[in-house]
Amino acid sequence: MEIPYPNHSRYVLGAERERYAKIAAERYAAGASIQAIADELGRSRSFVNGLLHRDTDVEVRPRSVARRSVSDSR
Repeated sequence: MEIPYPNHSRYVLGAERERYAKIAAERYAAGASIQAIADELGRSRSFVNGLLHRDTDVEVRPRSVARRSVSDSR
């Protein structure tokens, strides 16, 4: 599927949003990370995350990166 030209306006609606959602769902189901999809689409991570949550039936995987505290980095 052809990736839409990045439109960095505030809202992405209609057919363009549907294309982004379909691409994001296909890539995510194939194992791509949300950040990788965002980079590919030229959009933000939060935009892709919102697409996956609101516009697709894909179950979003939990974040697997453990956050380290300041004391752990010493």
